[in-house]
Amino acid sequence: MTPRLESRTISDEVLAEAARWERDGLMRRVWNADPTVWGEPGTPELADRLGWLTLPSTSRDLVPIIGDLAAEAHGSAIRDIVLCGMGGSSLAPEVFADSLLGTGPKLTVLDSTHPDAVAAVDEATSPDTTWYVISSKSGSTLETLSLFHWFWSRVSREVSSPGSHFIAITDPGSLLADLAIERNFRTVVGADPDVGGRYSALTAFGLVPAGLTGADPAAMLDAAADAAAVCGPDVDLLENPAFVLGATMATKALSGIDKVQMVAGGSLTSFPLWAEQLIAESTGKDGKGIVPIDGGPFPSTATDGSVIAIDVVDGDGADMVLTTRGAYDIAGAMFIFELATAIAGEILGIHPFNQPDVEIAKRLAASAMAGELAKPAQPSIAIDDDALVPVLTSLLTEHRPSYVSIHAYLAPSSSSDAALGSLRELIDARCGSYTTVGYGPRFLHSTGQIHKGGPPGGVFIQILDDPQATLRVPETEFTFNELITAQAAGDRAALADRGRSVVSVELGRDTETGLRLLIDAARAALQ
Repeated sequence: MTPRLESRTISDEVLAEAARWERDGLMRRVWNADPTVWGEPGTPELADRLGWLTLPSTSRDLVPIIGDLAAEAHGSAIRDIVLCGMGGSSLAPEVFADSLLGTGPKLTVLDSTHPDAVAAVDEATSPDTTWYVISSKSGSTLETLSLFHWFWSRVSREVSSPGSHFIAITDPGSLLADLAIERNFRTVVGADPDVGGRYSALTAFGLVPAGLTGADPAAMLDAAADAAAVCGPDVDLLENPAFVLGATMATKALSGIDKVQMVAGGSLTSFPLWAEQLIAESTGKDGKGIVPIDGGPFPSTATDGSVIAIDVVDGDGADMVLTTRGAYDIAGAMFIFELATAIAGEILGIHPFNQPDVEIAKRLAASAMAGELAKPAQPSIAIDDDALVPVLTSLLTEHRPSYVSIHAYLAPSSSSDAALGSLRELIDARCGSYTTVGYGPRFLHSTGQIHKGGPPGGVFIQILDDPQATLRVPETEFTFNELITAQAAGDRAALADRGRSVVSVELGRDTETGLRLLIDAARAALQ
């Protein structure tokens, strides 16, 4: 079955865009992978970023490869799959694992450099019954390689042939591909070089981890093909779910309504986690963009089933509801959102396939690692500092922010999830601004782009703690502690460079208590 998009209304602006797209033959040009839809000929990261359009067919070659790997895992009594990756390399597998509920090994996605997060995964898995999937398109992502070095050291101490427990997913000829050959990995699965990370759900990056956990990659591609068919070049634009979704988001953003709230239920509950990075990183640049809001009160227009209620935020209820009929339709929903986001990019007049401000944050983090980053004008504030409440008051009330974003450089946990959720709800209710939450450094490879390159007006609360563990990254000269601290410093510097208001709060060693105190401080600031 194909996901069905129900739209409340079709605005005059969307009708005008449909007429322009029809006149200029834009949908057919998109399906012909014409890069000039979005930019001048020769624009970097355009012509070589359109392979996602044909993935429902071109990824079929991966199905037998994945089947063989799944059989090997079963024959080797593998109980756990640990995926080390960032951004597009990790979010789709995480959502698939949550939505498709395969019967194979358990998938754990590690996309944190927080030493306590690394230690927790290390302690929860056993090298002799675990495979490690190292995923990086470029093959040079610092976080991913650091995680690889950690687990390689661990496995090498306990397993006679450590390479047999590692799988690489990367572009052909990358540093990671060479490393995998050098260390005799079980296999290297080549990614499609013409697909960017956030559009890679239906490439090896998404399909291999899903297949290893027992999902059926062929069924995923079937669902994506069905979705592609209802979005094709010959479909009436106002009946095309990708066009209606993309045009609605973009035309409202151009009118100043630049946020889209997504609330999902059923097998799609975790879908917005993937969709927010797609929308934020693709559209948030040149001072424009669509700010995705993952979660919130469930709109009354969609209260049950596997649905995504989509509200382009104007205070008037859900604009669209996307409904699926089976679990595998999540792959079809992803294809619709990918095409919709590319369409939104054309209407906004931006390049939807690059990520310039992500790269800036990486460079500044490297400067921080080298001790070359200038100290911020305003130092971090300790959780017990009397200045915290006035600083939060100024940040949250002096000028009503367009949105508030909480950046938690903490080890993900259920207790931190709950506390951060409470902080978000408090700010939502008392500040009158939409609030987002992201764990660092994972968000740096996704929503971090819109924080710096998108529309102005957001304010940022950065939260750090003093990790329980101190872990040196094997084969390097630095620790995970130094790495995550540098990443936070680099992001803070990048935000400041873009004129964004940011406050950095140090919780100390007792993270749970520190978060409670932060909630109290925010409550006092917003009285």
